[in-house]
Amino acid sequence: MAPQPQPTSVFVLDNGASEIKAGLATASSPAIYPNAITRSRDRRVHIADELYTECKDHSGLVYRRPYEKGHLTNWESEKAIWDRVIYEKSGIKPDETAFILGEPSAQLPVCSANTDQIVFEEYGFATYFRSASAFLVHENDQNENLYLPSIAGDQIEIGGDQTTKKNSKLRKSDTTLVIDSSYSATTVTPIIDDKIFYPGIKRLNIGGKLLRNYLKETISYRHYNMMDESYIVNEVKEQCCYVSTKFAEDLDLCKKLSLAKNPLAIEYVLPRASAAGHVRSRTEQSDPDDQILILANERFNIPEVLFNPSDIGVSQAGISEVIMQSLQTVPDRDVRALLLGNTVFVGGSIKFAGFQERVSRELRSLAPDDAFLRLGFPDDPITYAWQGGARLGQQKMKLRSLQVTRKEYMEHGANICLRKFGRPSKVATTVDDEY
Repeated sequence: MAPQPQPTSVFVLDNGASEIKAGLATASSPAIYPNAITRSRDRRVHIADELYTECKDHSGLVYRRPYEKGHLTNWESEKAIWDRVIYEKSGIKPDETAFILGEPSAQLPVCSANTDQIVFEEYGFATYFRSASAFLVHENDQNENLYLPSIAGDQIEIGGDQTTKKNSKLRKSDTTLVIDSSYSATTVTPIIDDKIFYPGIKRLNIGGKLLRNYLKETISYRHYNMMDESYIVNEVKEQCCYVSTKFAEDLDLCKKLSLAKNPLAIEYVLPRASAAGHVRSRTEQSDPDDQILILANERFNIPEVLFNPSDIGVSQAGISEVIMQSLQTVPDRDVRALLLGNTVFVGGSIKFAGFQERVSRELRSLAPDDAFLRLGFPDDPITYAWQGGARLGQQKMKLRSLQVTRKEYMEHGANICLRKFGRPSKVATTVDDEY
């Protein structure tokens, strides 16, 4: 029997707990939608991007998110959001479209199975491929600096962590260590021989949501009561916070100096009806109607939790130690070296100023002395996984080998998705402790 023709259009959706990145594989960039249903003070309900287009007052917003602790648990809400994204905003016809879906690496199998059922039985997509977003990151080779050079015939000069190639042609590596520090958690996912190595997946239960809530509590205790202002505090976090590369010194400086003399202190003008919130220069003339939020050690204390979770009582290792714990699960020492040489960071939480320098320094101190350490930081870590899905969508033969068609699903049921997308039943457990 001749194979069914591949749909001409491919729709890629990276389903993050905070934001959905969606669009046709032929698009240059995805549209980004809040993965939430919100209710404003006037009791109007806003689905996905209506939060930006129709909601005028972002104060006191109440959120309902489909994800709980990184797992897709509320399909009633998610379907309402997907309906808007797929039908109203994208305008595609599912029965004529191939669908590529990215989900969190540590997603519960039952949540993934529910997703498979919704995709085929509610939307009726022609073909479907579900994958961890980390695999889509691995697929994205648009930035050659993120990948290892081809070994054959290359002359490589290594100075510290920098690599210079002479007369070499870069190729996409089949081994990648993906660190995704996103809304719900930070997940480390090793990909070996173009396949996810599931025993190596490690999760640090700290992400953008926890950092925002921690900042919200800190501000409410020290300054204004902002416990109901999730949207505003998230804006403050993104505009004001940074990762300190000399934490003890910065903390000591904040203790010694008053806010007026502290060079690390920053003034944030809280939003009001006539103006958006923004960072204010100290030389800027103040408006008597402005409410000023002055932040000093809060700016670096909040992101510090990524590196030292015990500061707030979370009994887990920091992000650098979790990365090394993930590597320890890989049996082959040489493969561990390849993973260190091709490590990619994505997710909104890596956008803090100072993050790259801090994590590079810590990993250098934890890695073996002879290890070649290359860390990749995409220009746009939010959409990088979607870009990988879009590239996969343009490789028709490869996508055909990975996907499940609607006809196959109707004939074999959910088992066909389990066989193609599910985790392997047997995994290696032997670990070489020398690395």
